[in-house]
Amino acid sequence: MKKHYLIYMLPFLLFCMKGKAQSELHYGMYMMHQPFFNPASAASYDQLTAAMLYKNQWTGYDGAPTVGAVNILKPFKTSVIGLTITNDQVGIDNNTQISGEYAYKLQMRGYSRLAFGLSVSVNLLQSDFGGVDLLDENDPTYSGGNTGVVAQPNFKFGTYYFNNKFYAGLAIPNILDNSISLEEGAGSTGFDFNTIHYYFHSGYRFELNTKSDLNASTLIKQVSGASLQFDINLQYEYMRKFGIGVSYRSSKELLGIVSYQLIPELKMAYAYEYNMGEIGNYSTGSHEIMLIYQFSPRKESIVSIPRF
Repeated sequence: MKKHYLIYMLPFLLFCMKGKAQSELHYGMYMMHQPFFNPASAASYDQLTAAMLYKNQWTGYDGAPTVGAVNILKPFKTSVIGLTITNDQVGIDNNTQISGEYAYKLQMRGYSRLAFGLSVSVNLLQSDFGGVDLLDENDPTYSGGNTGVVAQPNFKFGTYYFNNKFYAGLAIPNILDNSISLEEGAGSTGFDFNTIHYYFHSGYRFELNTKSDLNASTLIKQVSGASLQFDINLQYEYMRKFGIGVSYRSSKELLGIVSYQLIPELKMAYAYEYNMGEIGNYSTGSHEIMLIYQFSPRKESIVSIPRF
C-alpha cells in the first residue's frame, strides 16, 4: 500500500518541478508546512517527511504566477537537515531556487522547544524574451530568445518556539538582495536592510472536545517601504483527520481550505483563493494543492501538530 501511494505521488513531484518568479513566494497554505519559508520550523518534525505544493494564481490571466515546490526533511535527535526546491514563474521570468537547510532545537520546560534554522540557497533565473509581445519586432533588447541562466546565492534565517498546542516563529526568507541588469544580462548580489522581508507567524490549537479542535493562526509580513500585510486563519479539525477552514488576507483575499488525512502517512489539502480587489473582476481565482507524506509515522503522530 505504501509503495502504491509513493508511485502516485511521483508524477505530482515531477509536475511541481516543472511548475511555473515573484520576489517572495506567495501561497495560502503556508501553515500546513512552514519549512517552505521558515527553516527553523523543520525542527518540529520527528519523522522523515516530504511535502509538495502547486499553486496556479489568478486563473484567467496570461502570464499569471504559478508556483511548484518540494521539501524533504530528515530529522535527527536534536537537529534536522532538509532540501527545498521551488520553481516560480511570472510571465517570461522563471526562477528556480535550490536550498539546503539546517535546524537545531533546544529543550525548554515541559514539552516546549526553541529552534533556530539557517538555509543556504542558490537562485537560477532565466527570462524568455521570445514571449514578449512587441510593437517593434526588430527591438534588439528582446531579440535572441532565452537569456542565459543567472545563478545568485542567498540565505534564510528563522527562529521557532513550539509545543503541542502553540507555535510562534520569526523568519527572514531572503537575507541578500539579488537583482538582474537587463542591459548587461548579468546579476548582482548585495545586502540592503531596506529589502529584507520579515515574517512573524503564530498559531494555537483550542481543544473543543475529545474529537474536535479549532486551530487559529496568523502571518504578518513587513518590508521597508510597504504597508504591513497580515492574514488570519481559522480551521475546524475533526478527529485530527478532516479539516475545513477559512483565511483572510489584508491584501483583500479570501481563502477556503479543506484537508484530509488519507492514510496515517499521507495528508492532502486544497485551497481556493478569491481576490476581492480589482484583480477579482478579471480572474476566476487561484487554486492550490498540497501533499504531505510522513514516512513510518508513530501511531500517535499526526502531521498537523503543531502545523496548522
